[in-house]
Amino acid sequence: MRNPHFSHPVHVGFIGLLLVLCTFAMSGCSLREIHEQTTLIDNLGTIKGKIRTTSDQKGPIRVLRFLDEDGNPALKQSVITNDQGEYEFPAVPGRYYMAAFIDVNNDGKYQAEEHGNYYGAPTTIAVTKNKTVIVETIMINGPVPKPAIEIKPIDKTVAIWKNIGTVVTMADPRFTPENYSNGLWKPVDFLKQAEGGVFFLQEYNDNKIPVLLVHGVNNGPTLWTQVVDSFDDEYFQPWVYYYPSGFRLDMISDYLVEAVTELQDKLEFSEFYVVAHSMGGLVTRSFVKKYIERSPENLKRLGLVMTVNSPMAGMAAAAAGVNHSPIVVPSWRDVTPDSEFLKGINDWNWPEEVPYHLVTSYLDSESGDGVVPLQSQAQWKLQTEATRIYIFNEEHTRIINNKKFHALLNNLLKQYSGI
Repeated sequence: MRNPHFSHPVHVGFIGLLLVLCTFAMSGCSLREIHEQTTLIDNLGTIKGKIRTTSDQKGPIRVLRFLDEDGNPALKQSVITNDQGEYEFPAVPGRYYMAAFIDVNNDGKYQAEEHGNYYGAPTTIAVTKNKTVIVETIMINGPVPKPAIEIKPIDKTVAIWKNIGTVVTMADPRFTPENYSNGLWKPVDFLKQAEGGVFFLQEYNDNKIPVLLVHGVNNGPTLWTQVVDSFDDEYFQPWVYYYPSGFRLDMISDYLVEAVTELQDKLEFSEFYVVAHSMGGLVTRSFVKKYIERSPENLKRLGLVMTVNSPMAGMAAAAAGVNHSPIVVPSWRDVTPDSEFLKGINDWNWPEEVPYHLVTSYLDSESGDGVVPLQSQAQWKLQTEATRIYIFNEEHTRIINNKKFHALLNNLLKQYSGI
């Protein structure tokens, strides 16, 4: 039996999966803690709604979600509506207040002169586990009306939302194998300790094209160290998406849509590229689908997308874990071959306007790269959609440090940027 591939436990066989679970238990990461955190994610509800406005103010419409904490509204998250004024939030069971405003100066914060409104007087909304609450349309007609009850909101925005566009280095103390493992097994702890976000590795420069790098399961930004070092610093600026890989993949891609939209509104970049590895390719396909559905204008901004050794047709090992493991990591459900998530992204047709480069690899005497079978990396539909397909004789993760891969990627970046 192959030793469990510690960097990618979602891909190991069932016996290897149990060995990894036992390893975590013996090292002090109790199964009870893992169970509590995965159950919390599985029990999340959803808040959806729409904002309409007759105001003469212009700017993105930002929706605020406040959790009622013993009568005090605590701001947990804010998002920008899509072109139709629609929004959606995941939410732990509880009672929430909702509000919205027109972000005239585009700073992400409410100012007294900006028009907005509450839902209700304001009125709380009850969210229960696994249920979707449709909020009645909130109308913005002018300045925020004086609330019927006095409220003093406090800002408890989760750090992953504050880290959109934060500048860091690869030496950031949050980028550690321990945090990568927490992202898979204890994603709630990850959000507290590693935080996550879409980080910049240098100050934003509007003369350089952003290259967004998306890691896979049980990994993080340092995966891309050698790739980033290979970039031409004169023309490209690397961004890294850092997320808890144990979350449901729709949640992970939803956040990425919101983060990119926020950066887009703030920085007004005209084009960016995306490169994703392993499960990050599933996240990226979901992101592209939602990003374009949010606004057809976004088609023009996606200059290049590349996925590398991604299990686009799912993994049988993930199905074994879901069916037999005493602990089921939420993201495994989406990587099972017959999952609704995979059906949703694979039934969708890749837009011809967006160049898609499909990178796969294999090992001699293996059915794939040692982790993902080749048939999952390159199912027929992907081959018909890809601008071009590349096949390396390389292992699943080592391909990221392969000099030939670096040359391929950099040649493509220069080709599509017109350098």
